[in-house]
Amino acid sequence: METNSLKRYELKAEMFKALSHPMRILMLDKLKERPWCVCELATEVGIDKSVASKHLSQLKTAGLIDDEKRGTLVEYRLVAPCVLELAACAEGSVLQNRRKRLETGG
Repeated sequence: METNSLKRYELKAEMFKALSHPMRILMLDKLKERPWCVCELATEVGIDKSVASKHLSQLKTAGLIDDEKRGTLVEYRLVAPCVLELAACAEGSVLQNRRKRLETGG
């Protein structure tokens, strides 16, 4: 396998790693609505500002969000809304598959 090809998969794996925590998915869902500063977003999702900052940092490193400074305030915004569509699609498929298995006893 070519090294460039493998790099693409590493980027995808990094994105999925960023999506591996429910709080980060919730934060992405909130960022879909509008840009948020870390203090507002932390309050909105019910976590400490420092914890929110760590989650946002992982999402930013993965390239799913970006930030913009406005004076002393930093606002975060979603730059890859398609990941939420992917998550919704996968959720629907998984739930449907689980229902089928329960109905058939498998």
